[in-house]
Amino acid sequence: MNFATASYRGILRLDPRTKILFTLTVGAFCLTMLGGSGAAATVIRSVLTAVSFVLLAVSGRPKSAVVFLLWFALAWAAAEWVLPHVGGFLGWFIYATLGMTTQTLPSAVASYWLLFTTTAGELIAALQRARVPQSVTIPLAVMFRFFPTVVSEVRQINDAMRMRGVHLGGGKASEMFEYRVVPMVTNSVKIADELSQAALTRGLGAAPTRTSIARIGFGWADWLLIAGCAACFAALAAQGLF
Repeated sequence: MNFATASYRGILRLDPRTKILFTLTVGAFCLTMLGGSGAAATVIRSVLTAVSFVLLAVSGRPKSAVVFLLWFALAWAAAEWVLPHVGGFLGWFIYATLGMTTQTLPSAVASYWLLFTTTAGELIAALQRARVPQSVTIPLAVMFRFFPTVVSEVRQINDAMRMRGVHLGGGKASEMFEYRVVPMVTNSVKIADELSQAALTRGLGAAPTRTSIARIGFGWADWLLIAGCAACFAALAAQGLF
């Protein structure tokens, strides 16, 4: 897949600044459990989780949204019906695993949506308009290109090893670390260095403001999502939960 055109897929386009705000809001409520276990915070977390899945689905990643949703539903079902019948160390282990899954998965979905529906050019242009320093913009731009490139590299390594019969089961299981993990680590270091050089070559470190052809800007969907994020924090502030 061409990750450079990922943001132009789907039926909904949002400004990168809106995506960042929403991702941070989901992380604040779902990952750090802002507001505790109060009724208002619980409702907000449920709404943010549902919106994360919907945004991922309408932004050109419906299959990924379904996979994440099934994963979340499975963890919730296990917590409701399996966990009460298991005790001891196994029960504690299952409780910790399910708790981490249900707590981190919404943030993971929002981050996945942000990462794979935003190009580096769009991100840089949006951050420049927001007057973000280049010391922050350049690392973020490199990161946005790094993860999709690593994913593509891992897929190529997996395909090559599958052709050679290297897998978890069988007589060559011990070779998995040498033939898969080591190339992935060495290639990741090389990719990060090349992306940093490419970013600087394209003028990200230059003093004048860099021009861009990326199509960014706030629309009705952006303002709606921004208002929703503000309403989440306002609801907690009204109840004195900050």
